[in-house]
Amino acid sequence: MMRLIAIFISSLFFSAVAFAGDAPLTEDQARRFVASLDAVDALGDRLEAEGKIENLRIDSRPKAGEAFRPYSAAVSALKEKHPSDHAKLSKALKAHGFSAADWGVVGDRVMAAYLAVTMEENDPRTLEMMDGMDASMMEMMPPEMRDQMEGVFAMMETVKNAPEADKRTVEAVKAELDAYMAQQEERS
Repeated sequence: MMRLIAIFISSLFFSAVAFAGDAPLTEDQARRFVASLDAVDALGDRLEAEGKIENLRIDSRPKAGEAFRPYSAAVSALKEKHPSDHAKLSKALKAHGFSAADWGVVGDRVMAAYLAVTMEENDPRTLEMMDGMDASMMEMMPPEMRDQMEGVFAMMETVKNAPEADKRTVEAVKAELDAYMAQQEERS
């Protein structure tokens, strides 16, 4: 599952979601999420070997006007398309103190905050450049590229709106997430 999401994020090159009504993301949740990634990857590898990943990848891409919630979307798609595999995911996540749905929500928040922190560290102008694109630029793009860019914009809007408290929380697990993302890049 995580591999699916990592592939999805990289396929986009890198709606707005306001988490304001949600309870604060805790360091414990972030740590448990990071600790769960190996178990989720093992399930994702099995799904990929069985040829089940492709339609989940398609189902988890945001459409125009939708929020970018890749983990929640992937969990929902898995539940809909492969209920027995969803049950296996739920069992694996229970050991980390999550239901599958809660894990998806926490994952969405952790990764939005992680991407925001990483972008701010690496190149704070990225989000500003995305804000500088206007609708007329989108209209000039071929339709398939426009669809892809709408997904990028949904993701960027989510990242841009990551709560400051979530970003501070994710700082505690950033080194682990950096190592995990590097490992994912090596696997690709």
